[in-house]
Amino acid sequence: MSGMHEALHVSAQEGAVAASWKPSVACDVLCSRQQEILHQIAEPGVAAAIWQRPVDPDFQRWIDSLAEDALPSLRTVVPGHLAKAALLHACEMAGLESSPEREFLIEDAGSLALAVGKILNVRYVRIRLDVTSGTMCPKFHVDQVRARLLCSYRDAGTEYVAEADAADPACHKRMATGAVGLFRGARWSDDEICGLLHRSPHQGEGDAARLLLVVEPAE
Repeated sequence: MSGMHEALHVSAQEGAVAASWKPSVACDVLCSRQQEILHQIAEPGVAAAIWQRPVDPDFQRWIDSLAEDALPSLRTVVPGHLAKAALLHACEMAGLESSPEREFLIEDAGSLALAVGKILNVRYVRIRLDVTSGTMCPKFHVDQVRARLLCSYRDAGTEYVAEADAADPACHKRMATGAVGLFRGARWSDDEICGLLHRSPHQGEGDAARLLLVVEPAE
């Protein structure tokens, strides 16, 4: 009987520990001029990894000069190695003629899609090229995905803030145009909650259309 009482006592202690356990909150943002920073998204406490890369001025002039209806739009799920083919098709459907700038867009977005697959160890990725002339997601939020890559090729980059500081505008930060951010989502892990929020930048009436690349694991 004493052994049974001891077992019951241990089980009760384990239950109390389980009931009191809470996942930690990840809200760190790592930034670097090196693409390798994106791999740090898996480090404990990291909610986002941002590649602060320089923008090619010739490409930026070209993409900024395009009419809204000439911007490529895409929504698809493909194996990572077929991302460039899907992006080429999107550019052709938009009527974009072959040029060094068009090829850069296809190569760059395709390489980022392939990188997401490798970093998150998935074969299929969901790719979007969103063309928007209004504020798409005006409220700070956490995406209901495992992780999501965001890159604004045209117009302002994504805004982000720690959840605890969301009410203070002074704490709001914005990615630069062309910067690449890999953000954890709500489905990242049971061990860590994402404490970093993000949203689309404000777009007023008459502002140029935004071109945003979105890549996430297709799970």
